[in-house]
Amino acid sequence: MKKSFISFVFILVVLFSRAGTDPDTAYVQKFKNIFALKTFLTNNGFLYTLTPRNNGNFTEEQLNDAKLFYSPHIPPTTGVSVNIKGIGFTYLFKFTNDYLDTTGRVKAGFKGFAINMYGTKFGFEAYYQDYSRFYFHYKGDHILLKNYNTNIRAYQWGANAVFVFNGKKFSYNAAFNQTQLQKKSAGSAMLILAPKFSELKSTDLNLIPDSVRIYYGDIANLQRNRNYAFYVQGGYGFNLTKNNFYFSTAVLVGVGFQTQTYSYPLGKFYKMGFPLIGRAKSSIGYNGKVFFGGLYANADASQSRIKNLKTQQLQYNYGLYLGFRFIQYTKTKAQLKKEAQQKKLAEKEAAKRAKEAKRKPKSK
Repeated sequence: MKKSFISFVFILVVLFSRAGTDPDTAYVQKFKNIFALKTFLTNNGFLYTLTPRNNGNFTEEQLNDAKLFYSPHIPPTTGVSVNIKGIGFTYLFKFTNDYLDTTGRVKAGFKGFAINMYGTKFGFEAYYQDYSRFYFHYKGDHILLKNYNTNIRAYQWGANAVFVFNGKKFSYNAAFNQTQLQKKSAGSAMLILAPKFSELKSTDLNLIPDSVRIYYGDIANLQRNRNYAFYVQGGYGFNLTKNNFYFSTAVLVGVGFQTQTYSYPLGKFYKMGFPLIGRAKSSIGYNGKVFFGGLYANADASQSRIKNLKTQQLQYNYGLYLGFRFIQYTKTKAQLKKEAQQKKLAEKEAAKRAKEAKRKPKSK
């Protein structure tokens, strides 16, 4: 899987390097990014659920009531995103632990890192997220603020290949990354191809608590759920803009192919599934030539089923950002060609005038 992922990344980088189509300058202004810095405050959320299915000893309502919710403790975070000549790096810092933590507060175990590159019609995103110190509960069970399990961990990593079909008029960069300027409102159909790895595991105990284990039948002793998936999503995004103020949204849905591993103390078994997946992104704010800022929200959800278990994942974040950039305007090939033609015509005209001046007789 790792070799396949590296090959996938290499192919995407090659495609990115060739996806240099110039945008329509009436709609999109490209910048030659010398340096751009964005800081943000964000709330992150992650929810992983397990629901037993097809257990003849219990009703569907009883099985739904035994649904388990796993959610890690993630305090508000701060982060920084640096963009250098079109390549962006993002890192998140745990605000509570790193700066304001006290002995009486719950420790967090969240880590996040991302990298992105966007062209006119193609973009590439890669990410890594690690969650630990989980709360878990079921219906009728109360979440206690400090009753969390340090043995449960979830992490995921993957990549997204983003294809923008109307990239000449709609800038994905301007809508969600603020490294270009959308001059006029526009939208585009989009396609995302995405390999992804995800895992939920318990290092020394079962994932299923004793109080609801009877509802889970053969998987009552589950210790780890690991998934390798490849998703295909299609949708539409748009950016409404006026006087550098903007509102952008994108919604995509799709399906994937997934290999699933369920591990127990005495063995494991494998299944294949076709999970459903959805993505939503939205941002509103001001995107000027030097300063930019606003609010944003993102969510990714997926659902997969086997005969006796349904798994669901929801990851979301929302917050505010503020940034600035040192930029130079770039000129398109058409603009450079036009300027060269104008320069050539001007040189011809100057040479013609000089020639005519030499032909004129000198006055005595």
